[in-house]
Amino acid sequence: MKSATPEKLERSYRSDIDGIRSLAILSVVLYHAGVPGLTGGLTGVDIFFVLSGYLIGGHIFSELHSDRFSYLRFYQRRAKRILPAFFAVMIFTLAGVLLMVSPLTTYHYARSAFAATLSLSNFEFWGSSGYFDTGSATNPLLMTWSLGVEEQFYVVIPLLMVLLARVRKSWVLPSILAVCVASFVFAVVELRSAPSMVFYLLPSRAWELGVGVALAVFELSGTRRKLAGPLAEVVSAVGLVGVLLPMVLITRTTPFPGAAALPSVLGTALLLATPVSWVNRRLLSLPPLVYIGRVSYSWYLWHWPILAFIRIPYGDGVAPPLVVTLPLMALAFGIAMLSYYWIEQPFRSSRRAPGPLLMRYAVMSAVFLVVFAVVAKSHGFPARFPRLAHMEEVVEMRGSDPCLANFGADQPNLAAECDNPAAKGSSIALWGDSHGGALAPGLRKIVLGAGYNFVELGKVGCLPLIGAVRYTPSQPAETPECLQFNEKALQVIKDDPRIKQVIVSGYWANPFRPDPRETWLTTDVAHEREIPTLEATGRLFEQALAETIRTLQAAGKSVIVLGDTPSFEINPIGRVAVTVVPAERLLAQWLRVPNADDPGFDTPNYVESDRLAASAIREVMAATPSAMLVDLKPAMCKTPTECFYRDRDSLLYADTHHLTPDGASFALRGFQLPALDPTGK
Repeated sequence: MKSATPEKLERSYRSDIDGIRSLAILSVVLYHAGVPGLTGGLTGVDIFFVLSGYLIGGHIFSELHSDRFSYLRFYQRRAKRILPAFFAVMIFTLAGVLLMVSPLTTYHYARSAFAATLSLSNFEFWGSSGYFDTGSATNPLLMTWSLGVEEQFYVVIPLLMVLLARVRKSWVLPSILAVCVASFVFAVVELRSAPSMVFYLLPSRAWELGVGVALAVFELSGTRRKLAGPLAEVVSAVGLVGVLLPMVLITRTTPFPGAAALPSVLGTALLLATPVSWVNRRLLSLPPLVYIGRVSYSWYLWHWPILAFIRIPYGDGVAPPLVVTLPLMALAFGIAMLSYYWIEQPFRSSRRAPGPLLMRYAVMSAVFLVVFAVVAKSHGFPARFPRLAHMEEVVEMRGSDPCLANFGADQPNLAAECDNPAAKGSSIALWGDSHGGALAPGLRKIVLGAGYNFVELGKVGCLPLIGAVRYTPSQPAETPECLQFNEKALQVIKDDPRIKQVIVSGYWANPFRPDPRETWLTTDVAHEREIPTLEATGRLFEQALAETIRTLQAAGKSVIVLGDTPSFEINPIGRVAVTVVPAERLLAQWLRVPNADDPGFDTPNYVESDRLAASAIREVMAATPSAMLVDLKPAMCKTPTECFYRDRDSLLYADTHHLTPDGASFALRGFQLPALDPTGK
């Protein structure tokens, strides 16, 4: 069969594609605004990936087929499409950050801005994601991660397609499909052990863009007839359902993207493949939807920074109400319209030659890079708010404990600073999760001051229990890691005759939290996926804690169980910042943000979860009187509804539930170790 002529490869404008864009941007914007029920609105990004691959991949293949492809012209078009509005947003966010955020937040913004200018922000956000990451919701450049994925794809895909086309054009489609399959399999396999990597990085997202490229190449190859008639109507309807349903079915506990992104990706492809259907011609081509689609890029760029700045006075973990977010998203749409007409369109119509135009954009990018490097090097200009900057130094240390194993590790760190094999005399071991790790600085001082050696065995998200382990559907690899870690930690404790006493400490309330779908206790990692009731959780928790104590005591170790410290809905450093930064204080007043002050104490969060955990612990301790229970809440709270997060200029919490080193000392100020023989005899 003869290949299509160059003329047949040229495609006219399709209004339905802008209609699909509108579905994508509406889902993203409304999801970020907190509209109830739209729990899977993040799938709009997956729709954008398919559309981008379809349009850009088709353009590349069309020019390759007619021997007109030019790298300079390709990147000229990309620069004209992406950079003008992007630079405008960067100027806006830089001004907003310098005016109204703290030094540490400014520093992290500068890092992400530097990476975004290089189209590498997805790597920056991946690198900073993890157990102790709490600032992404207020980073005004978080939305640029997807731009990074796209631009990296458009470095790779032209090279691949040009190379294949030079050898044999018929190899282009099967090669792209092979890449899609490999990328999809990689995403599914790695989602279990590295969900953040799968979310942010190109190798696990390439299949989504590749599906769009493959469809465009298939259509432009001239080897198929267009879908029409009843079949097209059915296919387009299935595609629309595939696009819309995940927006309401996917939740925060759904492992994503991986296989969960298939309906959105394939649904978008089916819609693209049926331009003559009623859904495409009538529904997706409605003028309001088409218009929203045309300004979708600017709306995507502008909506998130505005929302992020508004979230700052509310603090991490506290979502602004819809009465605030929805008008702001309408404002962002208005700004997007101005951006579309005054920035996007004029620059896209530029007739400047590719070389000089790309050089101008490169110079502008270099200027931004220098500015962001200066801001990052200064660490966010701490002289603006020195008291706040001093407190943030403590916050920045969060997660830096080398003895606290992070996600991905299943062995304790047995380096000398965590377990010194040359130390003589008796040792006291701390076995715990990140809450135990937060208490470690205070415990270390007490233990060393009493003349004993201190051994720290900790892993984030891993309760020190035998016979039960926490299972989190969105992070399934953590469960076997925790099991392996606890087995090894227990073996270290049992095999070391110097260890006379073990302190167990954990985020005990975590399995008792209100939404059990997020995480729960289980005994059978391989088969048990049924969410237990709170009563069943309590019974399993009691059994596991009792077994842990009995096992340690049978090994000749005395046991101290530390009760947990309070958690808060607010982030304490945010409370301090809202009273120290004038612009943030004014914004909080204008928005009438509740409790936008800094009294140094607040009402604890998850009170019922804490009560259930404390009750279960007391039941266990009553049956094992030889073990010692230390309740830390009286040291942290002056009343049940007033718990300290700050003591004068000392910040006691690094986030909503992890103590700072000062906080550990504050919580343990009344704690006394039972006497041990320091010689170990």
